[in-house]
Amino acid sequence: MGKKIVISFPGGRGYEIPLLYFTSKYFEDLGYEKLFINYPNSDEVKFEMLFEAAEKIIQSIAVEEYDDIVFIAKSIGTVVACKIKEKYKISASLILFTPLKDTLPYINNENNIIMVSAGENDRYLDSKSLSELCEKEGIRCYIEPNVGHRMEVKGDLKRNLEVIFNVLDKIQ
Repeated sequence: MGKKIVISFPGGRGYEIPLLYFTSKYFEDLGYEKLFINYPNSDEVKFEMLFEAAEKIIQSIAVEEYDDIVFIAKSIGTVVACKIKEKYKISASLILFTPLKDTLPYINNENNIIMVSAGENDRYLDSKSLSELCEKEGIRCYIEPNVGHRMEVKGDLKRNLEVIFNVLDKIQ
């Protein structure tokens, strides 16, 4: 069996939210190496800064040695992951959580997308429009009811675990 890797691209603050952790853990349990893209610590989130940080990490690994690559990305990380995939012509599969408007051009049936997921009340992208785009492109889409962009509910651990379970259930 060939080498497999799952690479997580977080949102702008650069920390690993539970949804990213458990999704990458699911793939790790399937035999994938796990890599988390760390962004520089900054109060100002700029795409170029995030892209450069991801680019350095991608350039440091021999992606051509992997038979199976999965990018899991959240928020602005969805744009970073898609642009990295495009620039370096990496045949990665994509899981896109809470994509932004800048991610929409990459959400097409030729981009090897496993799934797209967002919260019903996402403030950055209308979930209905996202669902319609995914349906048009034949891409699996899961919209979690009653959550926003973070895909979490502040102060409700049980609900947050439910969200993670619901999303992972759709990935499997």
